[in-house]
Amino acid sequence: MKKTIVLSLSLLFGLSAFAQNNCKIADELPIKLMSAEIKRGFKTFQKQNPPLYYLSYQYYTNDLSDIKVSEGSVAREYYGRSLASVTVFPRVGSPALDNTRRLTVMSSVSDRLTKEDMPAAEGDGKAFSTALWRATDAAVKKAQEDLDGVKAEKLTAPARFDDSPDFAYPPVERFCRTAEFATFDYDKIKAMLVKASTLTKGKKFILASNFSFEREVGYRYFVDSRGTQLKTPHQEVRLSYVVSGKTENGQEVSRFNDYNVLLPEELPSEEKLLADTRKSIEELEQLINAPEGDPFEAPTLLKGRAMAVFVHEILGHRMEGHRQKMEDFGRTFTDKIGQQVVSPILTIIDDATLSYFNGEVMRGFYEYDDEGVKSRPVTLVEKGVLKNFLMSSSPIKNFPASNGHGRGNHYFRPVARMAVTRALAEQTVTYDELEKKFLQEIKRQNKPYGFMIEDLSGGFTMTATYNPQAFKLEPTLMYRVYPDGRKEVVRGLDMVGTPQVSFNKVLAAADDYQVFNGSCGAESGWVPVSAIAPSVLLESMEMEKKQKSTEKPPLLPPPYSLHKGVSK
Repeated sequence: MKKTIVLSLSLLFGLSAFAQNNCKIADELPIKLMSAEIKRGFKTFQKQNPPLYYLSYQYYTNDLSDIKVSEGSVAREYYGRSLASVTVFPRVGSPALDNTRRLTVMSSVSDRLTKEDMPAAEGDGKAFSTALWRATDAAVKKAQEDLDGVKAEKLTAPARFDDSPDFAYPPVERFCRTAEFATFDYDKIKAMLVKASTLTKGKKFILASNFSFEREVGYRYFVDSRGTQLKTPHQEVRLSYVVSGKTENGQEVSRFNDYNVLLPEELPSEEKLLADTRKSIEELEQLINAPEGDPFEAPTLLKGRAMAVFVHEILGHRMEGHRQKMEDFGRTFTDKIGQQVVSPILTIIDDATLSYFNGEVMRGFYEYDDEGVKSRPVTLVEKGVLKNFLMSSSPIKNFPASNGHGRGNHYFRPVARMAVTRALAEQTVTYDELEKKFLQEIKRQNKPYGFMIEDLSGGFTMTATYNPQAFKLEPTLMYRVYPDGRKEVVRGLDMVGTPQVSFNKVLAAADDYQVFNGSCGAESGWVPVSAIAPSVLLESMEMEKKQKSTEKPPLLPPPYSLHKGVSK
């Protein structure tokens, strides 16, 4: 039987399409039920000690489908699994001091929200309202306990660096949008994944491979005690694969690819998927046979996708507003508004309103954030000078209001997070010219070689005061490049440094903007993000040894490696 899924056609159009209401918010049953429950309970909760002063509900409907293929066989598949849940976010006390404040590193305050699986909001809505009532009661009681903990900590905590209020009321918004839906052919997609997966057969160096198609589509409904009422579609669709292996000395290596789409015609063709998979398999074999690199500092060329990850990891987290008033935060840029913080070549903007870039879907796009605030572009850095922070509804000194970047994953309370982060170069050259500059810089510094990083898989950046303000990122494909232009794949190295030094070493940028789509984890959970950047030349970057496993590869090759895969 042919199986289908549905996705919005409206994302084909420009931002003006997203700005238009195409339904009546007052007619939406979930909105009616949640608004009625807030109205029914708020007056009572306001009289409690401590009192409730603000309450919001987010109700999500999700239609989930998933195909997993491994070694040419379907490992898992399900279609149209429907889920619905609500998160309850109460604030008790007052905007000046409420249950969300964290005063110490070991604070008793929980970031977790009360989340309840919900029945459908159909018929008379009694089951829905009962579940909402139950979740609200639990959430308010937990918030009151948290506020007691905050007050207890406040008795012994030192004066705060930034004594801004804990909350700024968001503006009241009304918005309603439904989506028209396109059809995907699951049988065709599954056959394509199986065919691509069989390419791993007969390859003894491939220890694991996974090919998948994941889809989530539904609606988000938001109401709060101030009168905001929102309905927006949400949807994520991704075709992806990863192939991995291990070197004789225990180094794990992998190659991967993903394709974020919203419409059937945006999926890769079978020919492209097979070609990309073959390329990844070849690169994996090169990595397994590649020499292990040595710790070294040298000129480094970051390809566009790698630079996008670099900007997200190293700069982005330090621009999240709520962190600036956290007592254990390193505050690398907190007091540097109006000062140059990165190379003047760079301008950096976070723009959640951007749904597509050069034909690619932006996973970080959204219309309203998880606090009901409308998304907007925010210029963080202009020609190297710090201008702004990403703000949720948690104010900081000189930034009293949200700019639409309060985000969470429905399990944890929203905080300031990145969305679609764009690094723009003020002056650019062609990529070929950038490579020439790279070789010239290697020669100028009299280095035996430089590094070219094709891909970064992320890593971590330390922002707490009890750690060095440093980062460690993991190249998944990198080259040693010699002064004569010769390139050699190398493995076993991580990129390390500090943000203020590294971002001021950008010497030049190309005009070849590339996209990174992924998920970012922080205290408000995993959220979808995007980053866009050009290839850049760094004057130098330090590489150090990568951690590796203490286990050798398996004694026997995997069973599927004994059979040949497709040849075309």
